[in-house]
This record gives sequence, structure tokens and C-alpha cells, in this order.
Amino acid sequence: MAARFYSRDQFFQRMPQEIVLAADMYRRLTETGWKEFALVEFEVYFVSDDRQKLETLGYFLKDVYGMKVAGTRVAGGGIIELGSITASFPLSEENLLCWVMDMCIKGFEHDCRMDGYSAPPPPEEFEFPDESAGRLAEIFDKGLAAYGKRNYSDCAIQFTSAIRIFPENANAWYSRAIAKDDLLLNAKAREDYDEALRLSPEFKEAYINRAVNKDEAGDYAGALEDYNQAILLDALNPAVYFNRGNTKQRLGDQDGACRDWTKARDLGADYAEDSLKAYCRSAE
Repeated sequence: MAARFYSRDQFFQRMPQEIVLAADMYRRLTETGWKEFALVEFEVYFVSDDRQKLETLGYFLKDVYGMKVAGTRVAGGGIIELGSITASFPLSEENLLCWVMDMCIKGFEHDCRMDGYSAPPPPEEFEFPDESAGRLAEIFDKGLAAYGKRNYSDCAIQFTSAIRIFPENANAWYSRAIAKDDLLLNAKAREDYDEALRLSPEFKEAYINRAVNKDEAGDYAGALEDYNQAILLDALNPAVYFNRGNTKQRLGDQDGACRDWTKARDLGADYAEDSLKAYCRSAE
């Protein structure tokens, strides 16, 4: 198997730097006159050592993200570059961060590296998205459609607009949190889950997703609390018992883990059988 141009280790090492650079880019844009939530297009570049990989990425960005793709050029040293221009989106620090993370992730998935991006000077007249209350359902549907296409940044951006229109809608916060999780923005996703649960304290799906979020962040005690709450709201969800079993195992409670995996299996989660056989004295 051929070695990757852009390895998994390189990708994760680069992510913290990209987060810092996105914040710096937002600051520089606002300092030069760009207005908050004005529509902006970015020119973005990807590099790889294989033209076919870049062309495949280009087709994907055009089809899924509606981007304009300029084509590839040899950049020297065995490196090839793909240039493209985004569809416009409302400028905010969080929207920019979501877009940057999405481009980095999609580049990595195609074994390409996002190598830079820039915005034009601010225009004489700014354009802003239509965020009238009557468009709320349309914007919500656009967010869901974007998520279905794995366009996670547009999903997050659409739900940001939905939140600006109607901030009391717990589903908008929850949906944006899911997109942020997929963009590897764990802490920011948790903030949105927190707000969804503040607005709707019996939102069981938000407890489940926040538990997974906490578990992935290593907050096993916090994850356990959320799984417990989810089970209080729905005692017949096998996936919650299975996931809680995994968390209990990480906390060193093997007996508790086995009980939860057994419950998950009894509720129909056949996949729990593997954990029972691997870690529990009896799968009966």
C-alpha cells in the first residue's frame, strides 16, 4: 500500500495551528473593514503529490460545496496545487472556524492538504443573508440537507442563522452541535449541547450525544451522568446501555459494564455480544 501524502499524524498535529490561524484571519478581516455576517467568498488552495487526488477533490468540492474549481498546477518539488473559490457564506469567527475545519477534513479524506486561503478586500457595499423570521423553516431544511451531504460547515452555518432568528429553539442548538462534533470541534459542540439542554431539560437525544462528546474528550464521569439521565428518560434504548457499559469499563467498573452490555443485548443490540464474550465471565 502506497504511503499517504498527508498522514493522520500530520493532520492532527496541524489542527491546533489551523484553529489559531482561523481566529487570526477573522481578526485581520474585521480590522480591514469586513462586517460581521457579511457574505464573503474565500479563495482556498489544496496541495498533494498526485494530480488525480486533487482532481477528485475538486469534483467533490464542486458537487457538494458548490465551489468554483480553477484546476491544478505544478507548484514545484513534486507538489501539485488545486485552486478553488468557495460559495459565499456569512462571516463570523465561528462560521470561519467551521469552514476551515471542514476544508482541512475533506482535504485529508482525499489525501490532500489545505495549504492556505484568503478573502478579497471588503466591498463598497456589503451583502447579508436574509434572516427574516419567515425563512426559519427553509434555513433549518438547508442545514439538514447540508448535513446529509456531509457538508458539515454549511450545516453549522445554516443552524447559526436559525439560532440568530430563533435562539430559543433547542433543536437548532442540538443540530449545530452534531455538525461541530463532525468538524472535530468537541468543546464548541458541547457548549451547544449545554444550551439545547438548558432550553429543553428532557431532550434525551442531547443527553446521549453530549455523553458521547464527553466520553471522547475523556470526561468519563460526566459521560456517565448524561447516560444515566438519558436512561431515566428512555429506559429501553439499547445503544445507551451499550455506550454506558463502555464508559463504565473505562472507569474501571467491569461488573457494571457487563451488566449494561447484557441489558443492551437483551434489548436487541446483538453487537453487545462481542463485548460480553471478550470481557465478561459469562455471556449468559
